[in-house]
Amino acid sequence: MVASLLVFLPSAGYLWQAWNSSRLDSWDWSFFLLCIPAAILAVKSGEESGKVDWWALSVAVPALFLSVGVGIHHVYAASVLGSVWFVWAVIWLSGGWRYAYRLLPVFLILSLGTPSSTYQISRAFAISSGAALSIKFLLAIAGLLWICCAWRKGWYLKKSTFFFIGAILFTALLLLHSEELYFSGKSFVPVYPMQAGRFIGRTIIPDINTKRFFATSEVKQYRYMAGDADLSVLAVQCGSDIHEIHSASHCLRTSQWKINSEKLFYLESDFAVTEIEAEKGLNHILVWVWYSGRDFSTPSFLGFRRHFRPGMEYHTYQISIAATDGVEQSRAILQEFIEALPQEVKSVEQ
Repeated sequence: MVASLLVFLPSAGYLWQAWNSSRLDSWDWSFFLLCIPAAILAVKSGEESGKVDWWALSVAVPALFLSVGVGIHHVYAASVLGSVWFVWAVIWLSGGWRYAYRLLPVFLILSLGTPSSTYQISRAFAISSGAALSIKFLLAIAGLLWICCAWRKGWYLKKSTFFFIGAILFTALLLLHSEELYFSGKSFVPVYPMQAGRFIGRTIIPDINTKRFFATSEVKQYRYMAGDADLSVLAVQCGSDIHEIHSASHCLRTSQWKINSEKLFYLESDFAVTEIEAEKGLNHILVWVWYSGRDFSTPSFLGFRRHFRPGMEYHTYQISIAATDGVEQSRAILQEFIEALPQEVKSVEQ
């Protein structure tokens, strides 16, 4: 069981970087600390370890793949989550189901420390990151209460019920994220000239806060006009720190915008953007977002995190327009603008 903790080694550097660099993940270390008293409390419940239970391999094998197979699936958060549940599966394998069940709330608390979990809760419930973090701490407290009640009242979850709940959660996760996580389209790295079609543009000098936020990245901002249409462009050539890049919907929520809808919009079969409709007071905007490397593009922040490798060249783009004339009209203008943009020519070496 002690040796099983070694599976955290492949993601240890990622955890440290997330805790130190990401504002969203900066408190996740506390859940790793909270699981220590939770584990002591669970062990003191008096449940003794039993016989070897080979059913635990059904969790241990896929969890081990997620943990050490980060070079294949490229999702470090999944590696952390896999490490958590591999350790629990080893406890189940060696100590039996009843013993593992006593420790189940401990590992649920530990799972709350997975990087990006705050963002995922914030996005799922359309709430601020502070509220999402509060929900995580409430869930951790609920886990501690679960241990106490299971100890005193003798609560017990059947193994079959556990597998049923796990299957439902896994299926829901696939349905929610499979398309945005794995869709990969053609590369689109545009150039922003002072005139693109009927759109006349000018360069906006990023303020000091924007430059400080994108410390290792190259950030550019533009403003384009065409008749009554007014478009704002944020173009970032991503640097070495992935935590400087956040999803547009999260940034909008942090700025007190209400997200009315967030969905994929296909301009072509092999090129899509994330379309966000948001409002704040009397202001109503439509935003298109995509991320692009030299060989691919993805509309999804999760898809971008999956592709990201330090030292490679990536770009993220956000184009917004006031949706005062309705979403359909604003969408048509954004599409016209995208089609008018020339694409950066790749060098011979690339």
